[in-house]
Amino acid sequence: MLDKESIEIFLSKVPDLRNLWKALLMVVYVLFLGLLCGVFFYYTDRLAPYAPLVSQLVMALMVTVISYLHFKKAGEYREKYGVLAYRYFFYHFMIPYLVTWYACFFHPLFVGGTPILPSLLATGLGILFLVLMVLVNVHIERAGFHNVTHGMDIYTVFPEEATVVHGEIYGYIRHPLYFSLLCGGIGFAFFRNNAVALAVSLLQLIPALAAGYMEDMELIEREGDVHSEYIRNTSALVPAKCFWSFLKMLVFLGE
Repeated sequence: MLDKESIEIFLSKVPDLRNLWKALLMVVYVLFLGLLCGVFFYYTDRLAPYAPLVSQLVMALMVTVISYLHFKKAGEYREKYGVLAYRYFFYHFMIPYLVTWYACFFHPLFVGGTPILPSLLATGLGILFLVLMVLVNVHIERAGFHNVTHGMDIYTVFPEEATVVHGEIYGYIRHPLYFSLLCGGIGFAFFRNNAVALAVSLLQLIPALAAGYMEDMELIEREGDVHSEYIRNTSALVPAKCFWSFLKMLVFLGE
């Protein structure tokens, strides 16, 4: 879900995108990086039955490296570029970060193999996980986390402008956005209905756990003991201690 205020904040940080031609160039840039990822998967996956695991591992590690650098360099960009820091940060880090992560996200949908479940059951599980992904994203927005601002990591560069979100779904898990991506990848894997696709989808845990850890460390620096206490009381991705309460909250929209 998008709102005008979030879009306006984003455009104020990347003013180039108000210009149609520059926006189109950005789209070409995104498509080019996506094509490179697709070509890499296409040729690597054909090498052996388990080659998709290798290609997904490589891409997941690439996402993790970009994630590390984008946390590491945010302050340097702020000092170097001032109010335009996010403009450069967006092109240099956020676009490659998002493209490579979504390449990992969609990859299971293209991994073939021997079916492991009856087709009807596999399809049902796939739909279930995709519905779970949608519900999680609905709750993320309801909690005040906006994909166009928080999700695009504007506040990594400008933390003083951030509103830290702890309530609603964030009372159960600290990184529900990564959880939703994991659910979506697993859903795609069930549609393909093979063990390799499922294993490929689970490799998203590498960047998810790494990025979650780095976010927690950054928030501890910003909030101190408040965030440390929050970490002690919540799970990173899966609310094992209150799983059924978590599912009830998702289905009934917190009511």
